[in-house]
Amino acid sequence: MKYAFLRYIGAKHRISKEIARHLKATGRSCLCEVFGGSAAVMLNAGFKKRVYNDLDGDLVNLFRVLQNSSSRKRLLEKLAYCPASREIFEEDRDLYVNSGLSFSRITDPVERASATFYRHSYAFGGKVRSGGFQVSISGRPYIKEVSKYIDNLARLDFFGEFFFGTVIENLPFDKFISLYSKSSDAVLYVDPPYAEIENYYSIPFTQFDHITLSHLCNNACCPIVLSAYDTTTVRSLYPVGKWRYYSIVTTKNFSNFRGRFSNKEKAVELILTKGIFN
Repeated sequence: MKYAFLRYIGAKHRISKEIARHLKATGRSCLCEVFGGSAAVMLNAGFKKRVYNDLDGDLVNLFRVLQNSSSRKRLLEKLAYCPASREIFEEDRDLYVNSGLSFSRITDPVERASATFYRHSYAFGGKVRSGGFQVSISGRPYIKEVSKYIDNLARLDFFGEFFFGTVIENLPFDKFISLYSKSSDAVLYVDPPYAEIENYYSIPFTQFDHITLSHLCNNACCPIVLSAYDTTTVRSLYPVGKWRYYSIVTTKNFSNFRGRFSNKEKAVELILTKGIFN
């Protein structure tokens, strides 16, 4: 079974098992995710020692609320009878946009976590920054967004226990890499915003950030698994002499909807490894 707790732009739950195979091949016992996002890889990788990191304070707050049984119970009570509603979604969106693409103005952690979970559940294509309210009424005997929402609430204790056993950080990527790459137990998983779609994310990520990240990864002592699309920029930043390249066909979950019977766009995604000999 593959777990996917949140709809998230660029989430890797579809290829998480393939990524996990490379992570396990390192022999390292602690998975450290630099850009944790929806935690799709971490949830499916099978590591008992885990460190999640993301600069998105909304996500970090949500997972911290899940860690605590008392706040998790309050979150479930808040969400359990909250219907799929465009009005609720758009009210939250106004707050999100007016607060600088964040729910940071909500001072109660549980209320903030509730707004975060709800927005991720119903944002079109997982585009939390720009996506509108979406429910899919064609092609299935059920509305998939509502079904997924209900299923995730039913498993909230499972996810809570998982994150209770996980260290959660809220650090810039450079500081996180500097802290954790020195450990003899660590393998880093690096899944940065992909080039040319950085503006889908709430946290800015610049070309300079891509260059800084590549410098840190190229010089880190610990093994690293990195996800990227196959571009000339990626191949220049991560040279073949230092990295092994593996290709996998996947679905772009941010593709534009082109009609009732159209398929989502396929893409060749790269898994890059360094310091792994498998």
